[in-house]
Amino acid sequence: MSAGKTLLKAGVGAGAAVLGAGALVYECALNTKLNGFFVGLFDRRSEGDAALAAPDAAEDPVAEARRWFDEHVEEDRVITTPATGRIHAYFIPAEAPSHKWAVLCHGYNSEPRSTGPFARHYHALGYNCISPSLRGWGNDETRYCTMGYHDKDLCMAWIDYIVALDPEAEIVLHGYSMGAVTIMLCTGETLPPQVKAAVEDCGFSTCWDQFAAVMKHYAKLPPFPLLYAVNAVSILRGNFDIRKNQPLEAVKRSVTPTVFLHGTADDFISIDMMDLLYEACAAPKVKQPIEGGIHARAVYKDPEVYWAAVDGFLKDKITA
Repeated sequence: MSAGKTLLKAGVGAGAAVLGAGALVYECALNTKLNGFFVGLFDRRSEGDAALAAPDAAEDPVAEARRWFDEHVEEDRVITTPATGRIHAYFIPAEAPSHKWAVLCHGYNSEPRSTGPFARHYHALGYNCISPSLRGWGNDETRYCTMGYHDKDLCMAWIDYIVALDPEAEIVLHGYSMGAVTIMLCTGETLPPQVKAAVEDCGFSTCWDQFAAVMKHYAKLPPFPLLYAVNAVSILRGNFDIRKNQPLEAVKRSVTPTVFLHGTADDFISIDMMDLLYEACAAPKVKQPIEGGIHARAVYKDPEVYWAAVDGFLKDKITA
């Protein structure tokens, strides 16, 4: 066999190996029906997060917020649209008739009840709350996560649902982590005037940069060429193009007033990404770092500062 043919076979073999590794990483990261060990590789939990270490402890604020959510949920609503198929969202009605609505989007490796602290706060202010199951999680009927990319369409379907139900609605979009990405991608689209504001908590600036950081620092895997293989598999499987999942570009088109929040101790999604997003956002905006807050837990670390930033920003955008 000539040297050229040998090199060609070696190159084909290496390419196939990289693509195979990409398929494995794709399944581990985005197939939400795999066991928690593999999914957990891409959802690093901080050692000091006692709330996650003991999710059912009586003194645990995370468990307390989830119990509140479970006690107040009225139903799992299901709608079907051409763009999304069948989608699910938990509905918590306001105590009294109200035109105020909050759409609450959860994070990666989670489900709607994790939006408990947000639902509890908005509900106390007289809001109706809808918390969708994002792609692959909760009650959603699909298998693969899209890191906010197709979740944007799902969220916009619920916005349309609210507007049809209540034309006088005043809507706040609020999401954390992957849910924050979902919210930001929505603000890059043309939204109905009933959407008054958005709150993004610890979302990434681009999916590509976040995947590269996770692969390099947490999973100890090389972003090149592996991330390119993961993306090729995602595209071939009809899921999404990681390169096109860019909240940073979406907020440049946004006209939706937006609050940016991020914990200063977040070692999973860098707080630097909040600064990039804030600077790029074309809409009225405010940012609030939460001192000492870890990933997706800023609302628990300092709820007074967190909600003062949110409520202060919303006070002239939502009818009291």
